[in-house]
Amino acid sequence: MSNRSPLLNIIFQSLNKVTRNVVRDFGEIENLQVSPNSLDKFVSKTKKYILSSLKNDLIKSRPHWKIKSNSCIENEKDKYYWIIDPLNGQFNFLHGLPLFTISISVEYNKEIVSTVILDPIRDEMFFAEKGKGSYQNDRRIRVSNRKILNSCVFSIFNETTDKEKENFQNYLDQIHAIAYSSSSVIRKFGSSALGFAWLASGKVDCLFANNLNKLQVACGELIIKEAGGYLTDLKYINAYSSSDRLLIGANPVIHKEILKKINNLKFIKK
Repeated sequence: MSNRSPLLNIIFQSLNKVTRNVVRDFGEIENLQVSPNSLDKFVSKTKKYILSSLKNDLIKSRPHWKIKSNSCIENEKDKYYWIIDPLNGQFNFLHGLPLFTISISVEYNKEIVSTVILDPIRDEMFFAEKGKGSYQNDRRIRVSNRKILNSCVFSIFNETTDKEKENFQNYLDQIHAIAYSSSSVIRKFGSSALGFAWLASGKVDCLFANNLNKLQVACGELIIKEAGGYLTDLKYINAYSSSDRLLIGANPVIHKEILKKINNLKFIKK
């Protein structure tokens, strides 16, 4: 049993408050027979509800903390920030695929010190605090201990823009080549946060993410690190501190081997 801090309890309560409505809305998505535009509006309404509810609860609990957004670039020293990802895997949600999450992280002095990822459909809460380990519903979790690629499950998440497609497709082809030459398996979940949580809990062994913004990365680095793994760019810089678009997560052995293979390739444009 983990020792839940007051901060984690605040986050859990905020997330639990929205869970029932989110699960209800997801059930409606599966049954709705409406136009695509109506579905888009329905999902947008759900996302706005999640964000509004979480913001209200978090601001009420910590009035002096700020909510961080993509437009919030500069960090004030000794200031705390809430980072909210209200619906990671929105496209899955829209299509009735039960692979999406809601996450809340806390940043202090440019470092993530606490994070919670909620999978509302499976009722799974993944969480970590700096120096205290990673957990899934109060059970301690660790990255997998596999040491050879031919027994690994790879996960790929890509949010490439049209401008970047050609270069990333080359990268993606090489990732597939590495995986398949090692008799490994590739799975694509459509939710980067779910991939982070499943990597931390050992369900997948290696994760590749492309073109995530900082707010999407925030929930991943700490939970993977506290589970004994790494999430970095190709130069071994921690994901949340990196400005690079390509990120790799894995246990220490697989992470080192994969980065060595990728950095030996000459196709990536700098």
